[in-house]
Amino acid sequence: MLEWLWERREELPGMTVVVPTAQAGRRLREGLAERGGCLAPKVETPGYFLRTESCVSADSQAAPPSAEVLAWVEVLEGVGDWSRFETVFPIEPGKDEATGWALPLARSLMDLERAMQEAAVTLEGAARRLESSIEAERWQELAELWRLKESLLSDWKMAGRSRLLMSLLQEPVEGRIVLAGVPDLPEAVVRRLEGADCTVLVGAPESEVEGLDHFGRPIPDAWSERELPWPMKGDVCLAADPRQQAEMAVERVAREQTESSELALGSADDETADELVRAFGRQGWIVHNPAGAGVSPARAWLSAWRGWISKPAVGQAIDLLGHPGTVGIAGGMRAQRVTALSKARDRWLVRDREDIVRAAALSERDRESLEQAAEVLEKLETSRSLFLRRPFGPAMSDLLGRVDREGAWQEVGTWLSDMEGAMSRTKRDSVFWLDLLMSELTDPTKEAPEGRAVDVQGWLELLHEPGGHLVVCGLNEGRVPSTAGSDAWLSDGVRQLLGLTTDARRAARDAYVFSAITCSRSAGRVDLLLAKSSADGDALLPSRLLLAAPAEKLPERVKTLFAEVEPPDAGMSWTPDWKWQVPVVEPPGRLSVTAFSDYLACPVRFYLKHVVRMYEGEPERVEWNARDFGNICHKVLENWANDEEARDYSKSEALEKWLLEDLDRVVAERFGSEVPLAVRIQIEGLRQRLTWFALKQACERASGWRVIAAEEKFEREMDGVTVVGTVDRIDVHEDGRKRVVDYKTFNELKDVEKSHRLTVTASTRLPAHLEGVDEVQVANAKGKPTRWTNLQVPLYSWAIDDVTEAGYFVLGASENQVGLSLWNGFSADDEESAVACARWVIGQVKAGVFDPPAEKVLYDDFEVLGVGRPLGELLAKGGVK
Repeated sequence: MLEWLWERREELPGMTVVVPTAQAGRRLREGLAERGGCLAPKVETPGYFLRTESCVSADSQAAPPSAEVLAWVEVLEGVGDWSRFETVFPIEPGKDEATGWALPLARSLMDLERAMQEAAVTLEGAARRLESSIEAERWQELAELWRLKESLLSDWKMAGRSRLLMSLLQEPVEGRIVLAGVPDLPEAVVRRLEGADCTVLVGAPESEVEGLDHFGRPIPDAWSERELPWPMKGDVCLAADPRQQAEMAVERVAREQTESSELALGSADDETADELVRAFGRQGWIVHNPAGAGVSPARAWLSAWRGWISKPAVGQAIDLLGHPGTVGIAGGMRAQRVTALSKARDRWLVRDREDIVRAAALSERDRESLEQAAEVLEKLETSRSLFLRRPFGPAMSDLLGRVDREGAWQEVGTWLSDMEGAMSRTKRDSVFWLDLLMSELTDPTKEAPEGRAVDVQGWLELLHEPGGHLVVCGLNEGRVPSTAGSDAWLSDGVRQLLGLTTDARRAARDAYVFSAITCSRSAGRVDLLLAKSSADGDALLPSRLLLAAPAEKLPERVKTLFAEVEPPDAGMSWTPDWKWQVPVVEPPGRLSVTAFSDYLACPVRFYLKHVVRMYEGEPERVEWNARDFGNICHKVLENWANDEEARDYSKSEALEKWLLEDLDRVVAERFGSEVPLAVRIQIEGLRQRLTWFALKQACERASGWRVIAAEEKFEREMDGVTVVGTVDRIDVHEDGRKRVVDYKTFNELKDVEKSHRLTVTASTRLPAHLEGVDEVQVANAKGKPTRWTNLQVPLYSWAIDDVTEAGYFVLGASENQVGLSLWNGFSADDEESAVACARWVIGQVKAGVFDPPAEKVLYDDFEVLGVGRPLGELLAKGGVK
């Protein structure tokens, strides 16, 4: 085709050359430029002949796509008697449905219109063409709805695109037209070009012309039974998945030592196209996928703004602050504000600004962060109120000036301008307009990287690729030939009657393209690749084009195309492509008594949690987690213990009444009058536990035990490190005994000693970091060897003078699981051994010894970092040594 155009280079300025895609047009212009200097022709895609600007009359305008959708919505919502349309809608639309039901249906009808515009057929015209078919009544009803929609547009001084296309067909096409390898010219373009000065160029030998119509389109009957030979020089390769497919493509290019100028690289599958970019990139090739689209920043921000105006909650505010444009309405320091909101949501389960204000009044430690969170919410709420107070158009225009200061979202401004008239004629809420606006925004195409070696071409673009070594991926059924997919409106039979592209025509087109791109490289090389499954694991079938063979060759092809393929990593040892880079942080000078158990379990996880201070929050939760539940329970019990009168109650009824009333007060302080349903259910469970606690505690008071302190904080030096802790409760008996008690909200009553040390036998395998460490070994009261796993309660005894007993007060999930669990036989030797173990841990921490990682831990807070593998395999050495 290039040669034909070059031979007529003097005539090029007067030509309009039509190519299948914009990317093919770019390749054609580049090819002409490489041959020498000439005046370039006008290069267009088939859509050029379907532009309707010239059809608009002086007293009307072309309806923007959103205006047509809006008109459909108005028509659908305005139907009073759906019995007129019972054939097309047997179930009345909108009945028992939420507000907004009409918009999705309107979009579906608009999609139907767009599909039929391929043949310049309106719904009214379709009804006429199908009046003898079994679907005649259905299409007549659709046509009636369409006429109502067009009448409404006319009232708005607008005309729909389908109607304008009908007018466009009457306009002649001027100048010389050259169709350069366009195997799927839409029927509407064919109708426009009838009678025009049109030259058709096809990439096929003269003998194949009979299989094409006079516009160069493959005739389905001529290609349905066509034998398609496999390449003489090259491979047909079956891969496990898109990634292996891409790696096999790289391997064949490397083996043949193909230069980038000689490589024609294509993919009929989007997943594989992206994998090709990555696979070639690993080998140093800069490869670009022109079909890859970025994410529209405007749509992303508008989606977050829609969420905020629909529900002004903390989660939506966090999403909104994640976008740079929000600086215009919330001020700077976005990262700090998001952190403050996330912490408030994680620690206090806050939902809105009122919750945050309540939390700030309760927490001295978090007050500054909570006030910062409340401040940014107030700013966002103010912007929301101002926005909702005004008509959508002016409000959105003003907001756009604040959030898009660089003017990059021109598409939004254009939409607002185009829709100004339509918006003034109908009343809709802001959420509706935002949904309509976002549906019309396009995702930006990715810019080609500097110094790219080759592009990944789409299936149709390969007709214009000159490279002698062709590598095509994604030759699976559904990709080649592609399918229209399921369509509730347009069956394949209806498509044929309306002149739309059918599966048969699409299959003929792809058979022709396959034949053209392979046969034209008889002197080169062709590698065809396909996959057994998609990246998600869905099974894929070979393209029917690869099975188009005579009977004697078909068994061999079937054997090749349906062979078993091992997974890409079969028989290979696993090695990570990357590792987590652990930050290097100085060990802390303070350690909580609860931190020692983490080091005894795993020094690496201790480092991440207590040195780097990593933790995985749960800001999305809608109910209390175990920490929240325990904190509320502790708060109520602390309040009770600090009430000198209440803590001396020996009657369970009085104690129960006090505890439950205080629980209600604590919950009200956090949630006000609107407690989430899930939390209300949890509160009932906590009320039951406190009732059982009251029974047990009354017995303890009656037996002589009295609470003398609650939430007793301490700090004590140990080998240059400050050991800190908070004792939940200290009791003294009338006979002088003293005990420390730690509240636990376990579901079951647990033995306190077994929660602190495990029995060691001859077959016990210690974690690697504890092997040969005498300080972790200790004999129990029976003289049997054990090892320390937790030092909390013994260190409480060490920190508080004159302790004779220690244990848990468990508030379990059933009455028989509530009560004291005291350490039987707890002695000074136990305390001394625990302190020695603590000193060993402190020595390790001060020395920076945070390795090796434990193979197994009971609770793994960092499981996500292992991505299914042992954590140690994914951590780079550096911060951990």
